[in-house]
Amino acid sequence: MEAAKTEKSFGLDNPGFVSDPTERGKTPEEETVSVVSRGNWANKWEFLLSCIGLSVGIGNVWRFPYLAYENGGGAFLVPYLIMLLLAGKPMYFLELAFGQYSGKSCLVVWSSVPLAKGVGFGMMTVCLIIVIYYNVVMAYTVFYIASTFQSVLPWSTCDAEWAVNTSCTLRSERTNRTGERKTPSQVYWERYVLDTTDGLWELGGIKWDLCLCLLLGWTVVAACLAKGIKSSGKVVYFAATFPYLVLAVLLICGLMQEGAVEGVLFFVTPEWSKLRRIEVWQAAAGQMFFSLSISMGALISYSSYNEYRNNIYRDALVVSVLDTVTSVVAGLVIFSVLGAMAHDLGVDVSEVVASGPGLAFVAYPEALTPLPVPQLWSFLFFFMLFILGLDSEFALLENILTSLADRFVVLRKHKTLFCLVTSCCCFFLGLPCVTRGGQYVLTLMDRYGGGTAVVFVAVCESIAVGWIYGSGRFCRDVERMLGTRPGWYWKITWTVSAPVVLTFVFVYSLIEHAPIHLEDPRFPPWANVLGWSLAGLAMIQIPLWAAVTVARQKTTGFLRKVKEAAKSSPEWGPNDPDLKREEKIHSEDGKIYSIHL
Repeated sequence: MEAAKTEKSFGLDNPGFVSDPTERGKTPEEETVSVVSRGNWANKWEFLLSCIGLSVGIGNVWRFPYLAYENGGGAFLVPYLIMLLLAGKPMYFLELAFGQYSGKSCLVVWSSVPLAKGVGFGMMTVCLIIVIYYNVVMAYTVFYIASTFQSVLPWSTCDAEWAVNTSCTLRSERTNRTGERKTPSQVYWERYVLDTTDGLWELGGIKWDLCLCLLLGWTVVAACLAKGIKSSGKVVYFAATFPYLVLAVLLICGLMQEGAVEGVLFFVTPEWSKLRRIEVWQAAAGQMFFSLSISMGALISYSSYNEYRNNIYRDALVVSVLDTVTSVVAGLVIFSVLGAMAHDLGVDVSEVVASGPGLAFVAYPEALTPLPVPQLWSFLFFFMLFILGLDSEFALLENILTSLADRFVVLRKHKTLFCLVTSCCCFFLGLPCVTRGGQYVLTLMDRYGGGTAVVFVAVCESIAVGWIYGSGRFCRDVERMLGTRPGWYWKITWTVSAPVVLTFVFVYSLIEHAPIHLEDPRFPPWANVLGWSLAGLAMIQIPLWAAVTVARQKTTGFLRKVKEAAKSSPEWGPNDPDLKREEKIHSEDGKIYSIHL
């Protein structure tokens, strides 16, 4: 049976574009050296666990719960699952297959569709934005880890050092106080960890304890990535499995608290009126991409290190399902705690804490405080959160390093130095996020750079592969690798549902966009200009590079130039020269012919 599959996948009826290495001035031996020097995963488990670590990360434990909280709880789950089915899973499989087939990173892979070269640069820009503020979230976890080494957890009491003149109230206290009441964990987060200013217009200087935590985070990331996937691939054995043990314990403890059921019901019960708001759908789409790490280039880069015939379909299915389950479990943990807090404070679940990126740093510490030896559990949890961040940070930064090294091969010879320089640059770019007004900067970067921009990149990516490169041709490429042709679900989602749904969400969100300063007075009107400039930096790459590519074509006439720019370049095809010699494709008149050599 296996022999039959192999024969079928490389027969005359399964073409794909490949080129002879000698056409680029390299002998097959030179090409082989280039491939080997690039590196590969030591085994399939390293790749699978790395993908799990990338997709199942802080985004599930940190970002998903607060988006669900501010978008109606269960109302957020409905569009999230719909987006996952119509676009998330198909795009995830597409990127893994695209990278594995070509053995190229997100910049070089677009030799398949030179007209869409800007998609790769857009992915790189989005990836860089997320890398910068993602490590800031990791810095928060380092801060909390250091805070656990005390006889009494600082967020378990209303300490006069940071709680004076606030509405700090212990959950165990039964008072007749009216008005706003805040738990110690919330006041500790706002007044001690962040020392937040009144608005974005007042950054308030660098908070040096957070700055040192950020430096430590980047030091660990750089050290683990110094040797590329050879070093990061070993770390994931622990990093991708340990978090599930901690989440399971937190879920059990959270559900045992009085009032937890109310929080869970808030999480799973949709508020149907919320579904009419495009912001909810846009947030669901943004979280889907952020969680699965779609359209950031990291999946393409990771899978490019795979063996050519690795079962990518199995890996995509396992990771995407596990990612969804982890998000839901993390949501149950958060909302069970919010329900217990609401019960103790005598307020509705929707009013118990302020929503936003800091939600996890309020709810999780609150869940850990009642446990026996809370210092131990707090350490384990925040260490888990740091490990989750490392997994994702490895992939995102490795994507930047790999893509630039593929583009400029000389960088491969100095990978360690290149990694250190890049990490240093990202550290300095992240300093505004660790000022006293840094939480506002982080919110802008997350909303525009990690939300709006990534959806636009995804729209262009799905059109480029599904329509310009062609779903039929892509299916033949997948069949050559796996011996099985993708079914109707994949063709429909690649060509219809993914581009249509994502385009609708993106366009309608632009029409109905509400300036952030109208929703939150802490953001001045110019914050929107800053946010759109950040998103535009990623989005402009696509039309800009498309225009450059069209202009470089030697034919006459605009339409002819566009048609030529859409054709695959001679460099496109499997990275392995042996595979390239097995088939040679001619596409002179737009049709693809296969010649078995």
